[in-house]
Amino acid sequence: MKPRLPQVEGRSLEDEIVMLPEGLEGSLNLLAVAFHRTHQREVDTWIPVFRELEKEVEGLAGYEIPTISGGWKPMRRFIDGGMKAAIPDPMTRRRTVTVYGDVDRVTDGLGLTGRDEIAVVLCDREGEILWMTTGAMTGGPPPGLLEALGVGG
Repeated sequence: MKPRLPQVEGRSLEDEIVMLPEGLEGSLNLLAVAFHRTHQREVDTWIPVFRELEKEVEGLAGYEIPTISGGWKPMRRFIDGGMKAAIPDPMTRRRTVTVYGDVDRVTDGLGLTGRDEIAVVLCDREGEILWMTTGAMTGGPPPGLLEALGVGG
């Protein structure tokens, strides 16, 4: 079975329900999917690249997708509130979509064998994965991503 972004419900830091993948804004979407609070450092290596590519590729939207066990759902206001307080930009808050629920559904859907690193996924609104890698970005955008987006490297 080909990996794909599963259908899951998330909530943006602007308190909007977002159904993934169809609720994503872009015709193509770059997602930094994190599984642990400590993953923010890895996510932060990708966000400037996401923003630059959004300027180059029409219809591309970049997202941070913190994925947290459903057991933490009662703490959502506290967790999301802390993230929101740290992010002054409304667009970044709108594109930070926290998924509280079955983390295995996300990792299994993406074909991941672990949660030690973030997953960086290029997908369409149907959840088809066009490109994927794991971990922090080092040394500039990977050529495979640029190729999948149809931009020069």
